[in-house]
Amino acid sequence: MTSTSVNANSSGQLQLGGGAQFWVYLSPQHDTAKMITKWRVTFSQGNWSDSISSDNPTKQIQTPNLSGIFEIKVELLSGSTGTWRQIPPQAGSHNEIGCNSNCASMVGIVADSTNPLIGAINAHFWTTWDAMCRTGA
Repeated sequence: MTSTSVNANSSGQLQLGGGAQFWVYLSPQHDTAKMITKWRVTFSQGNWSDSISSDNPTKQIQTPNLSGIFEIKVELLSGSTGTWRQIPPQAGSHNEIGCNSNCASMVGIVADSTNPLIGAINAHFWTTWDAMCRTGA
């Protein structure tokens, strides 16, 4: 799969069913893709975990027949300190995401500003549970 998009979007090739699926979306607001260049989102449930990062932003995760509530950790690499820092959810979202086994859910990352304070965590994230589902399966 080759993609020149700067946004981390679903490629539109989701085959729903057989386990919860996830993807990450970078909002175009505040030039997020330019402001937040190194990021990662880790999804976990029990002893299963996987992540999507800026190294492969269009990656889609398919769980091994898992569904329900998954913990998520959204982090960015701070340019000023060189360390990974967890970013907070927007109001209404939490550090968890729900997904049925025949659905796909999404985490969106949005920059807070195009002119952040030095050392500031300049982003929030939001979640969309069961954003796409297969019916009749």
